[in-house]
Amino acid sequence: MLFLKLSSRRFGNGLAYNNPGFLMGRRGLSFDPHSIIQTMTSSLEAVHASTGLPWWALIPLTTFTLRSLWTLPLAVLQRRRITKQSRLRPIVSAMSPIFKHNLAKQVNKAKAEAATVTTHTNTKSDTTYMPKHPLVNIKYEEMLVLTAKEVRKRQKKLFKDNGVPIWKNFILPTFQVPLWIAMSLTMRDLSGWSTWFSAVNKPLDQSLYSEGALWFQDLAVSDPYHVFPILIGITALGNIEWLFKTLQLSRNSQRQKMRITLADAMGNISRLAVVFLMAISYHAPVALCLYWLSSQVYSLIQNVILDLVMPVTFLKNRRLSGKDQKNPNAFNIVVERNDSL
Repeated sequence: MLFLKLSSRRFGNGLAYNNPGFLMGRRGLSFDPHSIIQTMTSSLEAVHASTGLPWWALIPLTTFTLRSLWTLPLAVLQRRRITKQSRLRPIVSAMSPIFKHNLAKQVNKAKAEAATVTTHTNTKSDTTYMPKHPLVNIKYEEMLVLTAKEVRKRQKKLFKDNGVPIWKNFILPTFQVPLWIAMSLTMRDLSGWSTWFSAVNKPLDQSLYSEGALWFQDLAVSDPYHVFPILIGITALGNIEWLFKTLQLSRNSQRQKMRITLADAMGNISRLAVVFLMAISYHAPVALCLYWLSSQVYSLIQNVILDLVMPVTFLKNRRLSGKDQKNPNAFNIVVERNDSL
């Protein structure tokens, strides 16, 4: 829900109220994120009062419901898109050697023409300046860069023509990240977490003091046994490793050693973010940690089910069992050479 705040003018004594961001003679349009958090907090309290569910059950149930209604349809659409992109990537991989070969032929042709012009000029003692072809002095590294640019250009056009443009892969995180931030702020306000000292914080709902479970009876304070930070770290790290392993299996070419790719950099940043999240959850109230853990568990379950139902790679069972998947009824189509003949 969006909350729009329209600035108004008052005509009485000929003066208008001063409003920050308000332009005289116009209506100022502003976005108030605090109103969204307050509304989400009030709605969560209303659901708690109407259903009678304890907070330890309501928080995971709310998390699973919001993720199922908000991000799960987008995740399914993205998995279909990535699967189609994976089927098109062999075509993209075949472009690179072709472009490299064509560029090498152009370079050799340009060098041959430059050598012919130089020989002809020296024979006739002509001092007229003859401009060289730009491909004459090109280096091998520059050829690789030009080839990569052309491949990316053709890949972008190929994906767009088949209805799976690359920019649509950012739709899911664009919707998922704001939901995670909004729910985290809602749980923070609900538990009254304003300082690092749990004794000073006062939750909005007093039932948070007693509607816990197991070892976390008080949801307004941090975990006394620090179990939640460990569970959050293990689940989040497992989710990250599972996701990036899936991306690695979707590659058509073998990754070169000692070469860091964008996916590798994003994976390292995500792992550092897990350490940062564990450090915060060490001081955060249990209500907020319970939401983070529920969200990570949902993401892990979602990724595992999607890999089973809608695998990215052509080997359906390869993601779960690292074994060689071979049909027992298969036979070799390549006859081995017999050295005795």
